[in-house]
Amino acid sequence: MTQHTADSDVREPDPAPHEPVPHEIAQPRFLRPNKDLAAAMACGRCEEQGITTPPGGAPRKLSNAELRAFKKERRRAREEARDRPQVKVPVDRKRALPIGPHHAALLRDLWARLSAERTGTTPDGRLLALTFTVRGAVTGRANFTGQDLRMLRLEDPHAALVELTSTGWLASTPEAVAEADAADPALCDLPGLRGELWTVGNGVRSRASGWLSQALAHKKLRKKPNRLRLVAAYLAVHADHGGAVSLPAADAVAACALSGAEELSELLTWLTEVSWIEDLSTDGGTVGARLTEVTLPLAVRPEPPRTPPKQASATTPLDVPVPDRARDLLSGREASVARWVGSYRDEHGHGPSWSAIEKEFGWPARQAPDHDVTHEVFRLLREGGWLTGFGVPFGLRAGDGRVADGGS
Repeated sequence: MTQHTADSDVREPDPAPHEPVPHEIAQPRFLRPNKDLAAAMACGRCEEQGITTPPGGAPRKLSNAELRAFKKERRRAREEARDRPQVKVPVDRKRALPIGPHHAALLRDLWARLSAERTGTTPDGRLLALTFTVRGAVTGRANFTGQDLRMLRLEDPHAALVELTSTGWLASTPEAVAEADAADPALCDLPGLRGELWTVGNGVRSRASGWLSQALAHKKLRKKPNRLRLVAAYLAVHADHGGAVSLPAADAVAACALSGAEELSELLTWLTEVSWIEDLSTDGGTVGARLTEVTLPLAVRPEPPRTPPKQASATTPLDVPVPDRARDLLSGREASVARWVGSYRDEHGHGPSWSAIEKEFGWPARQAPDHDVTHEVFRLLREGGWLTGFGVPFGLRAGDGRVADGGS
């Protein structure tokens, strides 16, 4: 439960009108430590009533006896763990690196861009360009070493590099890339990727790059030519979460820089023989297939459904001005609200939250579209002197207004 104030920026912001970027993570909100908040966090009555207090308060200092008991329990747990027989849990180091829809979307977009621009006219050249593109997305630069080049198993690495550097697509030289080592990698500029407005962060790019490397190095593709590895990765990144693939054959030919439909048909048959795909069909110029049980872990994993926000219906007429609705809710009940807050503080040792008062008196909850009425009610209570302590978490207390009113 969160304490609000009538004159400070404590109301939670409205959700953004656009979907959040995958790498963006909402930061937790913390309350300023104070005596009332500390009392609320240690309140036994709140615990009995199932009321939880948000983080952010100063931690309660343990007494010497409590600290000794804590250290004794921790020491006992360590001794039990040391005497317990150790069981080695096997680790599957070959587990597929999962990717989500946003990782796969980035790979598909980058791959389609290379296909449209015809960057790399051979499967080796396309694979090299794809590796540079995935590494250089977001920043427009990619670190590369001679070991990276050897791991791609290109038939003619120098010719593939010359093809990319001679056109200016890769701002480097074949010698600089081939001779670079891990201690001094070649920082290669990709002018075509500079100035792009990317909607993903480097974490998403890194995961997509890792997935591509793992797919190309899959045990089913060992010692296979790059044209087969490219088609295999292309099918996997376009598969849905169940492993089903359906895409135009012409797109696969262009994306993998193949000679034509005949070469694609040959490679698809080969992928079926090595159990990369099954249920192959090529009717109507469309490639239909399904990843096998071995390659299904490479398929895109769907994101879990988002938790719907809590909502409440309006309890006041929305066509009536807010001040009028607030006065209708509060008129004649100011003293009752003040007495209830005073009783709450006597019972708990701290003031109630706005949510607790809203629930007690039936005012629009924070999730309701007419919650602005509740804000107006609290403003009236503060101006009338019925409540004080605004701006302090759990600091609400009864004011002098109830005395001036005669306690009615």
